[in-house]
Amino acid sequence: MRLRTPAILAATAAVIAGLLTASPAEARSSGAAVTSSRVALSSSGNGKVAITCKGKRQCRGTLSFVRDTGKPRARSYRVRPGRTAHVSVALRSGSSDNPYNVAAVPGRDVRRVAKARLKVAETAPRRTTHYRSLTTETLVRRQQITGRVTGIGPALATDVRVELVKQVRGGNTSVVKGQAVAGNGGSFSLAVSLRGNNLSSNPYLLRVTGRDQNGQRRSWYWRGTNGKPGGGGPQVRDGSFIRATKWGDYVADMTYTSISGTTAPGAEVRVAAPPQHLGGRTTRRELDIPGCASFVGATKADGSGAYTVGFLPVTSSAANRYVVGVRQGTDSAWYGSGPTRFGSCYDATSYRGQRGNLIALTGPVTGKAADVSPTRNSVTVKARYSSAYKPTQQGDRWIRLREKVPGVRILDAPVVAEGIASASGVRRFDDVPPGRYYVEVGRRTGCADWYPSRFTNNRTYFKGSARKAEGWKSFRTLRQLPGGANSGLERIARRADPNPASGTVHNRVPKGYKGWMYRGYCKARGAGTINTLTVKGTGQTLTKVTSRNRQGAVVKGRVTRTGGRTNQEIMVRLTSSKGTRVVRTGITDSKGTFYIAGLTSGNWRVSVNSDSWRGIGRSFTGRKTIRVKAGKGYNIGTLKFGS
Repeated sequence: MRLRTPAILAATAAVIAGLLTASPAEARSSGAAVTSSRVALSSSGNGKVAITCKGKRQCRGTLSFVRDTGKPRARSYRVRPGRTAHVSVALRSGSSDNPYNVAAVPGRDVRRVAKARLKVAETAPRRTTHYRSLTTETLVRRQQITGRVTGIGPALATDVRVELVKQVRGGNTSVVKGQAVAGNGGSFSLAVSLRGNNLSSNPYLLRVTGRDQNGQRRSWYWRGTNGKPGGGGPQVRDGSFIRATKWGDYVADMTYTSISGTTAPGAEVRVAAPPQHLGGRTTRRELDIPGCASFVGATKADGSGAYTVGFLPVTSSAANRYVVGVRQGTDSAWYGSGPTRFGSCYDATSYRGQRGNLIALTGPVTGKAADVSPTRNSVTVKARYSSAYKPTQQGDRWIRLREKVPGVRILDAPVVAEGIASASGVRRFDDVPPGRYYVEVGRRTGCADWYPSRFTNNRTYFKGSARKAEGWKSFRTLRQLPGGANSGLERIARRADPNPASGTVHNRVPKGYKGWMYRGYCKARGAGTINTLTVKGTGQTLTKVTSRNRQGAVVKGRVTRTGGRTNQEIMVRLTSSKGTRVVRTGITDSKGTFYIAGLTSGNWRVSVNSDSWRGIGRSFTGRKTIRVKAGKGYNIGTLKFGS
C-alpha cells in the first residue's frame, strides 16, 4: 500500500470539510430564477426584475441586495407555477450597488453599477438560497427625439411640421404626436417614453411635412441613424425605424433642397426616387412607377420653360437616387445626373434598379436642362411569316412594342406603340423613346372587330339596363342605329376602339347575312413571335427583322345547344395560365362548328360563350383542356352548351 503524505491528507480533509459544510438547499436546484440581467432603479431605490417559477408549485420568497447598507431592504415575491412575473426589489441610497452613487459619464444619461449581487431566498416550493449577478442602472423614463429642419437653396418650404409616426396592424400608420418647426433651421423635440428597465422605446418613424414651391403640402419620411441623416423618401419603406434609448437624446437632423432648370414651356415636371431597397413583389407593385420609383415632387414649367421642384431630401453622395421626368403632350423624357435622355424610369435605372445614372442630391441642382421634344427615333419592323398560311390583317399583321420592364410578365408590360403592318409585313414607328423593348408580331390581345351576323338583332344579349347601352354593337346597317354620325348609338359605333364602324362598309349588309356585330376577337393563324430591341439616344433610324412567325396549332370542334336554341355565332375561347401566351378565339358558323388557329405549343383551357353574346350561361360539357403542338391540327369534339 502506498502511504499518503501529510500535504495530500490535509488537502483531502479540506475538500471533505467543504462538502460537509455546503448548504443542502444550495445543492438542490432552485424553483425560481431571476431572468433579468439588469434593473433600473428609481431615485428612491425601487425597481423590478423578472422571475420565472420553474416548478409545479407556487414560488415564494424574498429578494434583497447582498451589498446593501445596514439591514438589506428585502421584498417578498409570489409567482404562479410555470409563469414569469415582474416583482419588486429595493436598495438603500447609501449602498455601493446603488447607481445614483456613481459619477456620471459625459454623453450618457444613465449611470450603472455592474455585478451587483441579488439574493434570492426561497421559502417555497422548498427552502433554498441562491444569487443572481446583475447590473443596476439609474431609471430613465423618457428621452427626446430632436433635430433641426434646414432647407438649402432658394426654394424653402413653409408651414413645416415634424410628426412621430407608428406603424399599426395591416401596415397602416398612426400619428403619435407632432410639432411645428419655426423658420428655416428651426428645431423640434418630441418626448418618447422608454419601456420597463430602461428598455428602448417602441419603434417610430419621423415624417416631415411642408408646403412646397407651389404651396402644395407634401411629406417624406426621414432616413438615417442617430446623429447621421441619410435622406428620406415618400413611402414608409423609405424611412428608418428609430428607437429612443437610455443613453441620450436621439438626433434626427433633416435637410432638404431643390432641383431647378429649363424645359418646354408648360411641360409637366416630376422628380422620382427609387426606394432604398428595391425588392419583393409588394415593394415593386406599390410604387408610383411599379418596379422603379415613387414621385417625391412635381411642378409645371412656366411660360419661359423654367421649373423648380423643392422640398427634396438631401442624400449622401453614395445614395444616387433622383430622376427627373418631363412630359408635354404625348412626348416624355427622363434625366439623371448627366445630359443623357432616357425613355423611362426603367431606362434611367438601366432596367436593373441601378442608380449610377441618377442625381446625388447633396445640395441645390440648378440649370438642369430637360428637353422633351420628339425623339425623332424611327423604328421599322419587318415581320417574317411562314409560307404555310396567309397572314390575317387584324391578327398576324398586328405589331406591338412593349417596354421590357424587369420582373413584369410580357403580357403585363406597358405598350409603347402598336399598329397593323403592310401586306409585306412592314410597319414603321416614329418618335420611339429610348429603352429596351419586346417586339411582338401576331400576338394581339384585347382585339375586337366587326363581323357579319346571321341575326338582325341580339335582344337576349341586350336585355336589362346594364347592357342596354351596348346596343351599338349590333345592327343591320349602321345608319339604322338611334342617333346619327355625331350622336346616340351610331356615334358610339363610329368611334369604337379598336376598329370603329365605317359608313362605307357597315351601311351594306354582307351577302348571306342579316347584319353586323362587334365581337371581342381577331383571327390569327401564326403562333406569334417575340423579339427584343434596344433604342438609345435620339435621332436614330433602326430596322428590326423579326424571327419567322410560324403556323400555330388549329383546334376544331362543334357546339350544340339544348331545347332547339341556336348554336350559331357562339364564341369559343382558349386561354393559358402560363402568362406569356395570348388568348385565341373562334366563333361557330351556321352549323355550330368552329376552328381556333394560331396556338403556340402547350396546354390550353376551353371556355364556351366567352363574351355571353347569345345567352348569359357559360356552362358546358365536353373537353375542358387540350394540349397542342404548333403546326398540328386537333379535333376537340362536341361541346354541349346548356343554356
